[in-house]
Amino acid sequence: MSATRPLPWLDKALALVAGGEACVVVTVAQARGSTPREAGVKMLVWDSGILGTVGGGQLELNGIVRARAMLANSTASQAATERFSLGPQLAQCCGGSVTLLFERLDAAALPWLTSWADAEQCGQDAVVVTHLRDGHARKTFLDPARSGPASLPGPVAERLPGFVAGTAQCHLIESHDRRDTYVMEAIGDRSHPLYLFGAGHVGRAIVQALAPLAFRTSWIDSRSDAFPAELSAGLVTHGAENPPVIVDQAPPGSFFLIMTHSHPLDLDICARVLQRDDFAFLGLIGSETKRARFAGRLRAIGIPPQAIGRLTCPIGIPGIASKEPAAIAAAVAAQLLIVAERQSADRGLSVAAVGGDG
Repeated sequence: MSATRPLPWLDKALALVAGGEACVVVTVAQARGSTPREAGVKMLVWDSGILGTVGGGQLELNGIVRARAMLANSTASQAATERFSLGPQLAQCCGGSVTLLFERLDAAALPWLTSWADAEQCGQDAVVVTHLRDGHARKTFLDPARSGPASLPGPVAERLPGFVAGTAQCHLIESHDRRDTYVMEAIGDRSHPLYLFGAGHVGRAIVQALAPLAFRTSWIDSRSDAFPAELSAGLVTHGAENPPVIVDQAPPGSFFLIMTHSHPLDLDICARVLQRDDFAFLGLIGSETKRARFAGRLRAIGIPPQAIGRLTCPIGIPGIASKEPAAIAAAVAAQLLIVAERQSADRGLSVAAVGGDG
């Protein structure tokens, strides 16, 4: 199992706590109705800074005030949840409700922070259960495929199958007497595998545009010296002599973008992708004319018309005429997000930004 990309909130929390400075991690534990962010995203607050966002506006301002109050009083509750009605309480037009989980982190949190980081680093699928009672929180790390219901609190066991199936990301459970609260969170790589062939100007712009989004990009070019010296964290590059063979290594549900320096190579990669029927998206840079020519050549080598119909060319959402690499990248990123949102909705998940919020 491949390693997941780093979580900035986790790296920063580890650095702060290891250096003797307390911080508060704020998690959207539940989001109901129309809300600015989805359950599971995080914001880290410390005396001199903030990392990530739980949605901005009055919700975030209230969250920061509450977190700073926890930092100022080390004898107060170390963990708590608070529900915010966005319309009636905060005058935000979203109108839904959000429950935030606040956890004050100090040296005592180092063991579970380290366990979380280790799980992320090795790509281990796990479920973190945070049990809140009397102002304190206890973390339990579960292997969702091996944890038997008998060893878990009833409400947690009931929700575990959703995490095993990969259809649950974060869930809040409250006991009837409200003495016990459980927040279940999935650890594991929920990003979408994307294979980008070509390290030219547009390829570089697309890599930059996708860096903070939930895509796990493998960047391929037969010219090993084509990649920039500095790469985004989590980005994998391949200086492959025969790029089409990498198509066979891609897992089901992968996204493919093709924009190499060679049209014959583009055609070979397209054919390789279209020979499998389990990909999520195939995009080829070019014009309608290029698509028509490729379609004819693909038919000539035996690719069926229904498969060729899945080839997207030109790429990018309609209405953006600029040929600037950054503009093309923005249009392509938006197009990929639309497809990824649809794919995630089919699995009961949502596509969250990865860059600053975890």
